Amino acid sequence: MQRLGFLVLLVLCGALSQDGVAQTADPVTALKSFSDFQQMDLKRLLDGEILSERGSLMNLRTGISTQSCYAVPTPPEETAKRLQQWDPLPHPALNVYQVHSLSAPCEVADFKSLDFKLDKRAVRWLLNKTLATTAGDSDLNLSCSEAQEMAKSLRKNSTPEEVASCWSRLLFERASSFQTKGFDDVQPYEVSGESVSLAAQLRLMLQEKSQIAREFDPIIQKVRLLSGGAPALKPFYYWNLFSSEGYGTLCLGAMYSLPVGDHYQLLDVEYYVSGSYYTSAVLYEVWPIRIGDKMGSLVWRGDLLSAGALAYTKGVERIAYGAIMLLEIKKAIRAFQDDIKAAR
Repeated sequence: MQRLGFLVLLVLCGALSQDGVAQTADPVTALKSFSDFQQMDLKRLLDGEILSERGSLMNLRTGISTQSCYAVPTPPEETAKRLQQWDPLPHPALNVYQVHSLSAPCEVADFKSLDFKLDKRAVRWLLNKTLATTAGDSDLNLSCSEAQEMAKSLRKNSTPEEVASCWSRLLFERASSFQTKGFDDVQPYEVSGESVSLAAQLRLMLQEKSQIAREFDPIIQKVRLLSGGAPALKPFYYWNLFSSEGYGTLCLGAMYSLPVGDHYQLLDVEYYVSGSYYTSAVLYEVWPIRIGDKMGSLVWRGDLLSAGALAYTKGVERIAYGAIMLLEIKKAIRAFQDDIKAAR
């Protein structure tokens, strides 16, 4: 569930069993049908190897994608549940400072633990950028009305407590709107005089990754990501405070999980990000595999990220951005694997 900003999964391949449920005859073959991984050694994955690839260049100038694949010694149902509610806080290297689940419907009290007095350089950066926000200018991802309200409130009181209060109100309002109306009601950001729609960014990235979109059609349809409307799945709602490339970042996210025959698809969407990038989606496909006499999981993860800074990168710079992104993703995957092993 951590972002570190990023997305994952799907699989629906195989014949119908006698009871009419779709089964995956060969997870590796199913994975190869839509992913960039055409060569893999399942034994090496079981030994801990993590496959990763930077995606091809996207027509969306702000978009970038990656894929990864790994194995864990837990059955798909348990793996999906752990992915949906994973807590990265015990791993300092991931630079996640606060993680909090949201009730549904959410309440203002869900954000009461937000703390801008943390002794972290990234948090101080976010504090300073918040205080520097004016009604007409901000380096953060805000709508015009949000920037105006924030600037007005902080003119009277600029303490860290008031900054936390301002952000709590903003996050509550955005989370409440999303829980009620889904992606259709997500307010756009006003960036350098232009309106940036998160829903449009996510849809454009999925349209470019058509093979992945087809594979994940079951969960995408349930979530109403492309069609609009209130999602038909109940997700795990959350907010996080973390460092993205050294910049303090707040996000609101929803993690959806859907059983598809004998495997699971998950979709982790950040429907609000305070800065450093616009939005991300992570897709997961979790298949059953045998590990000795026990059941384990083969996991494919696909990350889609949209960031304003990417519009100005080309060639080596964009390759470097993708490489750094993959390093962070692999760091998070390794931490997730370690947590599973420690719990067994």
